[in-house]
Amino acid sequence: MLSNILAATDLHVSLKAEPVFDIGPFTVTNSMIYGLITGILLVTLLVWAARKIKINGQKGFSQIPEVLVEFVLNLLEGPLGSRKLAVKYAPIFAFYFVFIIFTNMLELVPWVGPGVYVVYEGIKTPLFRPFTADLNGTIAMSVIAIIMVQYLSVKEQGGKKHLQHYFSDKPHNPINFFIGILEVFGEFTRILSLSLRLFLNTAVGEILISVFTSLVLSSGRTPVAVIPIFLFETLVAGIQAYVFTILCATYLGLAISHAHEHDEDHQTDDAPKQVEEGVGGG
Repeated sequence: MLSNILAATDLHVSLKAEPVFDIGPFTVTNSMIYGLITGILLVTLLVWAARKIKINGQKGFSQIPEVLVEFVLNLLEGPLGSRKLAVKYAPIFAFYFVFIIFTNMLELVPWVGPGVYVVYEGIKTPLFRPFTADLNGTIAMSVIAIIMVQYLSVKEQGGKKHLQHYFSDKPHNPINFFIGILEVFGEFTRILSLSLRLFLNTAVGEILISVFTSLVLSSGRTPVAVIPIFLFETLVAGIQAYVFTILCATYLGLAISHAHEHDEDHQTDDAPKQVEEGVGGG
């Protein structure tokens, strides 16, 4: 019978980051430790790979960053509208892409989650929790991403044209002003959308891994049961990195293209005048 095959296990499932230790009034959670370690490892690997990259190419690990950069360039070229802008902003968006993949892939190693425990106030707490499985972490990433989009938009086209993205070129019109307020409010909904999407997919993956790894037979644990979940989580990690990056690039591309459309309209309006002046001068 199934009840004789499966045994009871201690299953640790938590939807929020858990405290590990305190530094004065500041509480350090397991997702903070994981995020810090992940960031240090990622930067170290990328710096090492950058030193190995050569103009003519080189086999080995250094080819992986080259492939990722080329993929991100092709990814950005569509939303941003040109290869030039894609190359210009690739380092920023590529770091988001690689960080999300890297942090989501490391959650599959045995010591992340219930693999390693510490005792905090008499409670056993996992030492490491995926950074993207913490809603505070994904909200922070989303806030930084949206602020980055605003900054790059202003830097690319100036503050006036950036405001025209929200309020058009006639902000005194009550309808345009109301639509502009809705557009500004939409930036906050983008933060919520980006953070919740990334958090829920990672958190659900953590729960699935915990459930499947807790399945035990009479002879002990059954690691084979978790292999499909590992493969699924690998796919989800790539999809989430892709979605987060493409959405942020699309937000920037929309703001920039809106201003470019205004420029093209003004150039079209001025063209007949220039033709008339040219004919009159001739």
